[in-house]
This record gives sequence, C-alpha cells and structure tokens, in this order.
Amino acid sequence: MKLALALGAALTILSTACGGAQAPGAAAPAVATGAVQPAAVSGQFTLYTSVPQNIASRIEESLKKRHPDLRMTIFRAGTGEVVAKLAAEQKAGAIQADVVWVAEPSTYEEFKKQDLLLKFAPKDADKLSAELKDADGFYYAGRLINTVIIYNTQLVKTPPTGWRDLTKPEFKGKIGLPTPAASGAAVAFVGALSKSSDFGYGYLAELKANGAVQVQNNTEANTKVAKGELMVASTLDYMIRDLKTQGSPVEVVWPKEGAIFTPSPIGIVKTSKNVEASKAFVDYLLSQQGQQDMVEVGSFLPVRDDVAPPKGAPKLSEIKRFPLDWKDITTRTEEIKKNFADIFGK
Repeated sequence: MKLALALGAALTILSTACGGAQAPGAAAPAVATGAVQPAAVSGQFTLYTSVPQNIASRIEESLKKRHPDLRMTIFRAGTGEVVAKLAAEQKAGAIQADVVWVAEPSTYEEFKKQDLLLKFAPKDADKLSAELKDADGFYYAGRLINTVIIYNTQLVKTPPTGWRDLTKPEFKGKIGLPTPAASGAAVAFVGALSKSSDFGYGYLAELKANGAVQVQNNTEANTKVAKGELMVASTLDYMIRDLKTQGSPVEVVWPKEGAIFTPSPIGIVKTSKNVEASKAFVDYLLSQQGQQDMVEVGSFLPVRDDVAPPKGAPKLSEIKRFPLDWKDITTRTEEIKKNFADIFGK
C-alpha cells in the first residue's frame, strides 16, 4: 500500500524511537514550524531486529497510536540469527524483511558489500552527527547502546571501576561475557578490547583464568547477575536501567577505560516491496518525538541532541568511549568469533 507523501515536518512531533538520516552533504529538507497537521500515512512493512522483544512490542504499540494505518510485522532474534536468516533468504532470492535494525555498524558495512541495502535520506538526517550515520547514506543510528559493566549490589561491596578490575580475585567464577557468536554488541566489545595494546586477546584469557563464563546474550547475562548467579558481567546500559526500574538489585559501571559506544543502525532492504512504508517508519523513529518515545519505551540514549537522555543516564558528550574502528571490526568479525570460541569454547 502506498503512503501519502506528505509526512513533512510534522513527523518531528510524532512518536516512538530510533532513527534514520540523510546522506552527508545532502541538503536537509525544509521543516515547517507552524501548526501543520500531519498527513495520514499507511502501509505495512516487516522489521527484522535484535531489539529485545518486550521493547519491540512497546515500539509497535507506540507506532499504532501515532500511525494507526502503518502496520509493522516483527521478526525478533539476536543479531547473529537475524543475519543468518537474511543470508538464507537472500540465497533463495526471497528476502522477507523490509527494514533491518540490529546492534552495530560493522554488520551494515557487510550488508553494503553484499548490495543488500537501499540508499535513502530520512527527513531528519541533519539532526544526527556524522558518527551516527553512514557517509554513503545506507544506514542511520536509530538508538545508542553502550557496553558497560553490570553488578549485583547485594553481592558486590566494592564495585569494579573498569574492565581491568574484572580480573580481580573477588569476582572469580562469577563473571559473565555474552558470546559474539550470537550478539552483535559482543562482537563490538571483543573487537574493541582485542585491538587494544592494553588488553588484547590476552585480557580475555585472563578473564577465563578468573572463572569468567560465556553466556548466550546480554539478556542472559543480566538475568544471572540480577539473580545472584553472577556478580558482574559485560552488558548494555539500557538493559540495566530497565532492570533497576523493576526493582532488581543491580547497578551500572561506566568503565574508566571507556564504554563501547555503539550506534545501533537501521536500514531498508534494497529489494523491499514496501519502501514508502519503510521510509515512513524510519522518519517516524528519527523524529524528535520518536526519539523521546525511545527514551520512554526502551530507556535508550537518543540519537538527537534535542532529546534528553533517560533519568540518570549521561549525555552523549559525557560518555568516555573506548577506541573502536567499525571498518576494522567488519574485517575481523570471523577472527573475533573464532578467537573468543578458542578461549571460552563453542
């Protein structure tokens, strides 16, 4: 179903999370400032995503409120499973996804090599800084996630201050690490630390010697820490905030060496038969109100400077970032997975 084309500036007053952006150098669309009423948008599209199911469902509900005639079907799995499903469908010549939204940019760099993505320019692309959008115009950060440290406040009396502290004996046998075989965020985490001269793969071997265990994903890491099965783990910042609102005895550490700062991109599949509906969704997610909704329904850090972060969370400018090169991660993804498996097992 085709969309009405007059979304215009009124999308800046719509709502629910996550974003798009226009190609660098392209002129930003004019934004009306008067009381313009948004034109109705309609259509349907399929989203493949690694966003946790409970949050994806909240986003779907918010979309229904803002655009009752814009319908979304969701396939949710970890980044590794989403990528595998897309690869199988691409090989069969029948990709079912219209929009793809997983954890980190290196996956999208690989998608670009495969000519999988549509080049497009969302309406509020100019509201994203250069580091939050693809220079070639194929993908845009819809949310910001950061790999940090979670700890159980009932078990840990002296919290770690950084990544190196996880090798201390007081955490022996009670450390969790999500596997990069399933988690895109874990690919970024292992990739960043393994490249550092201060850490390297030797750091992971030290963690293993200290009894660290691999877990399937960030959700499992958080659950085990919240239940007291683990004392500490690497995980994503927004998940810790969500657990705290539920009353779990957990707290976040923003590592002194830096968090793994990860723009979580969204892109449109080149073969989509629902391009206009897909573009409307990305425009909606990137709008100011949409990012405010992302803060509310997902406790995500927004991709726009004109949207306040969740309560207690730092602003973008306040986050110390661990050095990371996404193109390097792209070239080393298989190495990262193999070396992690060599240390922790498959």
